[in-house]
Amino acid sequence: MRLKVCGMRESENIEQLLALKPDYMGFIFFDKSSRNAEESLNEELLKSFPAETKKVGVFVNAPLENLKGKVHQYELDYVQLHGDESVEYVAELFAIGIRVIKVFSIGERFDFSQLGAYNPFVEFFLFDTKGEARGGNGVVFNWDILKEYNQEVPFFLSGGIDLENVKRLEELKNLNIHAIDVNSKFEEKPGLKNIESIKTLIATMPT
Repeated sequence: MRLKVCGMRESENIEQLLALKPDYMGFIFFDKSSRNAEESLNEELLKSFPAETKKVGVFVNAPLENLKGKVHQYELDYVQLHGDESVEYVAELFAIGIRVIKVFSIGERFDFSQLGAYNPFVEFFLFDTKGEARGGNGVVFNWDILKEYNQEVPFFLSGGIDLENVKRLEELKNLNIHAIDVNSKFEEKPGLKNIESIKTLIATMPT
């Protein structure tokens, strides 16, 4: 199982995390987020990333030209769409070769049939907990709901994953989970990750 660490922005912290070789690292480009990376990212550092760690830009209902500009500026490998982006919006990104992770927020109930229209245009889905903020709420949804998903497109699992509940992922190994996505439960403050905790997570995760 792969690992994505999201909400990164401080250069030293990014370099420390890179040493652990996560599969994905996420950077938030959304001015309403407490982890907004817009003003603090080191462009040259991001452009020097090793191929083994993919860079993911997180956007929320961003104007297409703004998003495309960030993809070019930071040489992002993926965009993660955390808003209400339409199928047409995603299809336009697909048409120009931008790889998409489309996020859906899960509450007590969820209609997975709405995902079908996105299938041809996304590389992954990401399932997060429905909450007040667009991600980073630190709350776990009922993972049993994922058994209702047809598993056609691999997905990232997000929402309140920590060193205790990550052990429960063994129960979900028959699902099409590509990676887990962690953020708030591994922070010292918004945007600053505790590297020792992430080391422990890597040692604890199912293979």
